[in-house]
Amino acid sequence: MRFLNLSGCLLTAIWLVGCSLSVNGQKKAQVHIEHADYMEGSERFGKGVQALFGAVRFRHLQTVMYCDSAFFYRDSNMVQAYGSIHVIQSDSIHLYGKRLNYLGNEDKAMVREDVRLVNKDVVLTTQFLDYDRKNDVAYYYDGGEITNGDNRLTSLWGYYYPRTEEAHFRDSVVVVNPDYTMYSDTLQYFTIPKIVKIVGPTSIVSQRNTIYSEAGFYDTQNNVAQLERNSSVKGGEQELYGDTIFYDRMSGFGEVFSRMALHDTTNHVIVTGNYGYYNELKHTGVATKKAVMMQIYGADTLFLHADTLRVDPIDSTEFQMIRAFHNVKFFRHDFQGRCDSMVYNLQDSINTFYKDPVLWAMGNQLSASVIKLFTRNRALYKAELEDNAFVIAPEDSLGLYNQIKGRDMIGHIRNNKLYRIDVDGNGQAIYYPKDKGMIIGMNKAESSSLSILLENQQVVGIILRNQPAGNLNPPFLVKEANRLLNGFRWLDDFRPKSKEDIFIHNELLKPINQVDYSEFIFDRNIP
Repeated sequence: MRFLNLSGCLLTAIWLVGCSLSVNGQKKAQVHIEHADYMEGSERFGKGVQALFGAVRFRHLQTVMYCDSAFFYRDSNMVQAYGSIHVIQSDSIHLYGKRLNYLGNEDKAMVREDVRLVNKDVVLTTQFLDYDRKNDVAYYYDGGEITNGDNRLTSLWGYYYPRTEEAHFRDSVVVVNPDYTMYSDTLQYFTIPKIVKIVGPTSIVSQRNTIYSEAGFYDTQNNVAQLERNSSVKGGEQELYGDTIFYDRMSGFGEVFSRMALHDTTNHVIVTGNYGYYNELKHTGVATKKAVMMQIYGADTLFLHADTLRVDPIDSTEFQMIRAFHNVKFFRHDFQGRCDSMVYNLQDSINTFYKDPVLWAMGNQLSASVIKLFTRNRALYKAELEDNAFVIAPEDSLGLYNQIKGRDMIGHIRNNKLYRIDVDGNGQAIYYPKDKGMIIGMNKAESSSLSILLENQQVVGIILRNQPAGNLNPPFLVKEANRLLNGFRWLDDFRPKSKEDIFIHNELLKPINQVDYSEFIFDRNIP
């Protein structure tokens, strides 16, 4: 019984070994000679070697090879061919050259000198090409070129896959198209849709702009790009950056997702956000999701945040207008503010703030229904406060405030300091004159029109026009409530004190209307 079992095992083992030998010993498909004008077999060529001359034709599976002359090594199933090489694979792929080594057991053709591979509208040219039929890849390693429609692609290393009709390129890759030239170290190309896959640092240079990305796709037929890493589109004075950019060359439209930045290199303005778009032909752009505008002033930078930032061209000019919508706050070391909306005109350098704007600058708090700031040669020279204008400046740490109020107001600025304030309509002022650095009283003045003269943020003179009235009283004799003009609001707690504070949203205090001036006598009596 045990002997029978051992015999069964032995027979099984012998059968398995036989199967293994049968499989491993399977013969490769033999290369066949189909034609030659003259053929010779001689010991001088070597054992099993045949020389063929004139209109030589071989066949191996689905491959037909033509040449002028060849050596056929029957034992190794190999062909060495010379002159007018033409290899046809499955009636679709044509391979040309001057020399050919064909390894039948490996299904591999190695073609040299003036090599050309043609597959429909794809033409590959090089001096050294190996075509691995088994893995369906043709590759060169000493410079080559693929043309496909309007695209011409060159590189030092290249791999072409005829079955999937895609190509991989490495080292000194250049894609030439009538509209642009692409430079890369590594990229892939799909020949049927004519789409480039960007897999490394790549630049696309055209007359209009330069595109850069480290990952993504470029549709060469439709001129549409999906740029997915460290991407940018730079054209003229505008530069668009983002993690992911969808770009349409025909319309000039670029849409950015995550870390969008639009640079205006002429006006030193940068607009950022986590989503936005820009049209390089229409010169329009939008940024949202933590949108920020940065304007560079020498060594300092203004940071402005709003729910939405928009850039539009000014008609019939080369300039643009920047609009900020809702919850606007901004910070610069010497200048802060907040409002609902803002418009910045780059043509005349006027910045207009709308809906309850409050600005802090030059030691003053400025508020009105609308505030306009005027700059010349990148320096502020005038501020216009329209409707309910109010300027407040702290006098000391004791809670005293210099105040100017009126319907409209113009502040004149020199060397970043207020030197005169003109009030038009319902002018009122409270200020504290000094003698040898000591406060000598509280001066309250009223006039339908007045001007305040300042030096080093101190009032040095006042001009009252049209029905003036005023009085100087010792401050300790003035009731605390009467030290403030109607509508007084000291809003320093709402002032952005760093660039991070521009993202904090809080509602402003309502104006204070607590003062009754009926008991304030302007001629001689003290309240």
